[in-house]
Amino acid sequence: GEAMTIAVRIARAVTGRDKVAICGYHGWHDWYLAVNLEDGPDGLQDHLLPGLNPLGVPAGLKGTALPFRYNQLAELEEIFAHHQLAAVVMETTRGIEPENQFLEKVRQLATQHGTKLIFDEISIGWRLCLGGAHLKYQVTPDLAVFAKALSNGYPMSAVIGQTAEMKFFERTFISSAYWSEAIGPTAALAAVEKMMSLDVPTHLQRIGGCFMKRWLELGQSCQLPTFVKGRPELVQLGFEHEEQANRIMTLFTRLMLQQGIMAGSSFNPTFAHQDRHLGHYFEKAEACFDQINQQLKSGQFYDQEAFETKHTGFARLVN
Repeated sequence: GEAMTIAVRIARAVTGRDKVAICGYHGWHDWYLAVNLEDGPDGLQDHLLPGLNPLGVPAGLKGTALPFRYNQLAELEEIFAHHQLAAVVMETTRGIEPENQFLEKVRQLATQHGTKLIFDEISIGWRLCLGGAHLKYQVTPDLAVFAKALSNGYPMSAVIGQTAEMKFFERTFISSAYWSEAIGPTAALAAVEKMMSLDVPTHLQRIGGCFMKRWLELGQSCQLPTFVKGRPELVQLGFEHEEQANRIMTLFTRLMLQQGIMAGSSFNPTFAHQDRHLGHYFEKAEACFDQINQQLKSGQFYDQEAFETKHTGFARLVN
């Protein structure tokens, strides 16, 4: 969140403009949640939690953050038609591939309007491609933000960019009490070297792809329909049920916890995950599927006092 805020600050400093267009999940800071200050439907309905309350976000930020959906170029064009933007802030990709040269066209629009393009590589960055997903798609942003996988879980983030933009770090005040701490950068250097030498993205793609395949096969064999969404590096999963899908997932999580496995509606593979771990997971999952079917047939499943249904997750991440 802090790193994204820094990138937006730089874009605003460079352009002298305030407004940003956003596409994806970019943290909890005021510049982003300002989307929900708009009247009418939840501005982040297609991006974050429905009904997210921007309580405490200054009312003066209303109208400074404008959402558009991934692969919906016309929505961004409409924003450009009515607003002078400091930045287009977006996840390079998450669950779906860019279509019809979407990223290239976003880049062209930003350049045409003197707007800075910021790629949020925090979630997908090192998972999809070493150095960032923008390298795979060969679209160069003005600024890019990395964190999480960059340092293998240690607190660390990085903002990189073109020389013209990076010079503004010296012209606006940006600081942190923890920037002199050395563990994060040390961990990042070690993690990057390891990811490069082990070709981690290829491993994640294989393990994640295998997980997706086996999840669907298990649902079919147990007659408990399942679905998967997203990509192998960031898997979203669940149950196909008209009314009780969320409650079935809640029960599945509870039953798997009893087996010593934390299982939910997402699976983000890591290099530590090996075939034997998937084998163990699906062995226990099959037994849990059988228990769920038994409860569905007996009616015990519908006893609301038996357990509380989990809250829904990030709407943007399962679209």
